Amino acid sequence: LDNIGNASYQDLKAVDGIGEIVAESLLAWFIDDDNQALLAKFKRLGVWPEDVKRTVGKLNDVSFVITGTLESMGRDYAAERIRSLGGVFQSSVGKGTTYLVMGVKAGNSKAIKAEKLGVKVISESELLELLS
Repeated sequence: LDNIGNASYQDLKAVDGIGEIVAESLLAWFIDDDNQALLAKFKRLGVWPEDVKRTVGKLNDVSFVITGTLESMGRDYAAERIRSLGGVFQSSVGKGTTYLVMGVKAGNSKAIKAEKLGVKVISESELLELLS
């Protein structure tokens, strides 16, 4: 939270998935005196999130979005496997997405966005190879 509170507008906008509105909202929230008092109270009470320790693995910094249904595993399990190998699981395609995994009955909107952004589209079997 300290890092978010100290971030500039440009720092926030550089994060995949954060646009102008979210960046402005975050800045406004952290500037507010009442919110600062609330954060200070949380710190005094020992209520403060720990830094997330990143897993380093063969998928380090590789990000995935899944569209449709996977036949071999549930979405939550796939996300867990990706993260366990150092990868990032995302809910929507963005400029930082590496792969869009096309499952059964996948819609077209994510595929169209992936194509526009140059994101590689892979099959479930290709995902399984990456996870093995």
